[in-house]
Amino acid sequence: GVRLTSYVGEAADFPADVLAHQLQTIAEGRLKVPVAKVYHGLEQVRDAQADLESGTTPGKHVVVLDD
Repeated sequence: GVRLTSYVGEAADFPADVLAHQLQTIAEGRLKVPVAKVYHGLEQVRDAQADLESGTTPGKHVVVLDD
């Protein structure tokens, strides 16, 4: 299935011990998050959704809201 999630907080919103554990896990190579594609700006949300629904590219489709 397709699931759309978002996070609008800052790293400071995570408890320090949880964030430290996640960073350590990533540094050790034990946690891998496959990123299919990164999209920039709201104008690319439609493309991100279409790519996500097509299912042709496995991994996370990340939309970054640039300043």
